[in-house]
Amino acid sequence: MGVGIVVVSHSRALAEAAVELADIMVQDSRPKVAIAAGLSDGRFGTDATEIMSAVESVNGPEGVVLFVDMGSAVMNAEAALELLGVSSEKIRILAAPFVEGITAGMVRAAMGGSVDAVAAAAEGVLDAKLVALGRTSLASSDAPAEDQESVEAEVVLVNEVGLHARPATRLAQLASKFDGELDVYFEDDDPADGMSAMSLMALGARKGSRLKLVASGTEAQQLLDAVVEFISSGMGD
Repeated sequence: MGVGIVVVSHSRALAEAAVELADIMVQDSRPKVAIAAGLSDGRFGTDATEIMSAVESVNGPEGVVLFVDMGSAVMNAEAALELLGVSSEKIRILAAPFVEGITAGMVRAAMGGSVDAVAAAAEGVLDAKLVALGRTSLASSDAPAEDQESVEAEVVLVNEVGLHARPATRLAQLASKFDGELDVYFEDDDPADGMSAMSLMALGARKGSRLKLVASGTEAQQLLDAVVEFISSGMGD
């Protein structure tokens, strides 16, 4: 069934628009999504009871993540989970940017990611915007893993739109099928997470751009080979 998504906002229109935007990225593999937004009389606001119902409607063995916009959305989401008495390991309120986070989270959930993976993708999406603006990534100071062998390759983008929304999503979906990690380098920017469509898009790589791919993990070589072939073939465009 996959991880369920709950979108909590003061504005129904805002929540629906954010989900509609994310739908472009997931297409036919859309995860379960419920919206708890606005008050019953049409005013701005959030309601803990509605949030409870939304969580219950998408909850399953894989768990649920909640995206909240601000203020009382956070408080009412916390109240809803407390009333439900659910495990914080399986149902989580995420500290993620609202629009980009929903998109990244839905994409990762559509790939079959766990609650941990969906949360990491959504909460880490701010790094992609920082990189795009030429600022320091929040994760850039993390120490690289020790004693982890990696394999590398370079490849040129041949599709017309480069790492735009749908090609980036297809690439991230492919990479996530392997037991490994993929860093994608373009020019002098910090590497993008090859399993995050939003991170890949932030590189701004276009047709003719040369990418450096660094794969690590148990299936590093298989991952690298598959990605090189996929990019070289045009990424489905």
